[in-house]
Amino acid sequence: MEKMLFSGVLSNTDVAQVAIKGLKHEPGIAAKLFTAIADKGINVELILQSIGRKDSKDISFVVKKSDADAAVETLKETFQEGSYKEIVSDKNVGIVSIVGAGMMSNSGAASKMFEALYNKGVNIHMIYTSEIKITVLIRESRVETAVEALKEQFQD
Repeated sequence: MEKMLFSGVLSNTDVAQVAIKGLKHEPGIAAKLFTAIADKGINVELILQSIGRKDSKDISFVVKKSDADAAVETLKETFQEGSYKEIVSDKNVGIVSIVGAGMMSNSGAASKMFEALYNKGVNIHMIYTSEIKITVLIRESRVETAVEALKEQFQD
């Protein structure tokens, strides 16, 4: 196992979460959704798809705050009313990431991150991992607290 080389903590509060809830659970829905979003020139940072309930699922994603309203409108244009339960956006969120080489080959990185956030009372809404980064979506008002907690946890 390679040693994790912690590089730092990143944050961004210029984001919004968009969710389409109760969407029909069938092949091609995600492709249809993200093609429509891409066709509007909207970049997506995080994506979360629920495991689903019977014949429906929820898909949430993160965009720049200034793109949130356009993303919601795009979803309403793309999916017929009745094919989903609701479309919502939340502009009071932020993302915080720990960055470093060897994230996925070190079993303790995620647990240490989540423990540090828990100890400061920071609730996680979405999680994204890659080989060099673990990112969480949290309340915007908690971003500064989260950044400090993660610096304390990971800096030597």
